[in-house]
Amino acid sequence: MTFFTEPKLLDSQRWKNMRVGILGGSFNPPHMGHVHISQMALKSLHLDAVWWLVTPLNPMKSSEGLLSLDERVALSREINNHPKVIVTGIEQDLGTNYSYATIKILKKQFPFTQFAWIAGMDNILTFHLWQNWKDFLSEMCMIHVTRHPPVQLIQQCPLRMLSSQRHVFVDHGGAYPLESNTSYWLLQKKIINISSTEIREKKAI
Repeated sequence: MTFFTEPKLLDSQRWKNMRVGILGGSFNPPHMGHVHISQMALKSLHLDAVWWLVTPLNPMKSSEGLLSLDERVALSREINNHPKVIVTGIEQDLGTNYSYATIKILKKQFPFTQFAWIAGMDNILTFHLWQNWKDFLSEMCMIHVTRHPPVQLIQQCPLRMLSSQRHVFVDHGGAYPLESNTSYWLLQKKIINISSTEIREKKAI
């Protein structure tokens, strides 16, 4: 059971003044790692909600073996049991595949909502390959949930080399300002090392 129903393009007033984390991805399939980083972000940044933004098609991944959007949304809702985590396929309504285009429209449609993009280390290590990645950072705050060993991984991250980005290491929860050009690094002791790719490969075997 959730506190909120799925967000719609014309109900921005319902999300006014809320702090919302966005976890975007294929969720092919969703797994407990997605659940874990959502809950860590909720707790550490005092978010009001997290949206699982299930993308119709990830432009950086092959569509081979990709379940339908409806299947991935249904599986995501099945695995998620947190009342403040909402699964949505709203990106299909937006008509976008690239995250930068998605956040531009979301910010326009939800002008009074504070957004933050949530990403695990797998995505952050390749974030510099995303379309308009620097422009993305100027639009939205980032929340990074690290895998072990966090220090070595962060040092290898190209994002850390960008001088315009402010980096904050979070070791206790708080309502930190969700300002653009800011990365919050959650150095968690409990990390679930699992990925959708690993799950698909094991099933294939």
